[in-house]
Amino acid sequence: ATENNVNLIKKADCEIVYDDSRLTAHDSPLTYNTLTNPRGSKVIDMTLSDGSKVWLNAGSSVKYPVTFIGKDRKVEITGEAYFEVTHDPGRPFVVSKGLISVTVLGTHFNVNAYDDEADIKVTLLEGSVKVSELTTHHSQLIKPGEQGIAMNNGELTVKNDVDMEQVMAWKNGRFQFNEADLQTVLRQVARWYDVEIVYEGDVPTRQFGGKMQKELNLSEILKILEKNNVHFRIDGKKLIVLK
Repeated sequence: ATENNVNLIKKADCEIVYDDSRLTAHDSPLTYNTLTNPRGSKVIDMTLSDGSKVWLNAGSSVKYPVTFIGKDRKVEITGEAYFEVTHDPGRPFVVSKGLISVTVLGTHFNVNAYDDEADIKVTLLEGSVKVSELTTHHSQLIKPGEQGIAMNNGELTVKNDVDMEQVMAWKNGRFQFNEADLQTVLRQVARWYDVEIVYEGDVPTRQFGGKMQKELNLSEILKILEKNNVHFRIDGKKLIVLK
């Protein structure tokens, strides 16, 4: 397809590519598209018009220009996304979610910004990024291997001891937990299998660790979780945690 003189291509592996190589400098207005990956969907990836790549987890979306025009490259996300940004010293790449923005020139990083998570987490794999809170004007520079955490009160902190394999497990087709509580585990299960979590009584106090392939069906995942003395019932699209 073609939009504003930009070629939109779907490759054999289902990757979406925006190609503006035939576009002249001023023959296209700034037009935005939104790519949404619904709950219950596999990870999808896309190449933006500047060559930057983005992967979207289930229950996530990214809003982006068909082609980048001007002095910066701005996109907005909900949910979780991993970016590999093409280096361009003259045009910073800015990812925003609400009052939090991440500014880079060229780098690899992950942003977890689901609405049902307490904090927004920016984890850097390569390069450098600046995480900013637009209300308080606080900012933090993040180095590879670090995670910037933006809390609801506007405070920014940096975590150094980050399990990068766990952060990137979703992109590599796995659930991976390290002393995670039941609610943390089931939030991920809810997005991947598109179910609603219902607790019949108090939330059981359990901790989970290990890896599971996301190719397993929901009943297989539940059998693994039930080894930790927690039990479930499925009612339509509701996953009920029993007393």
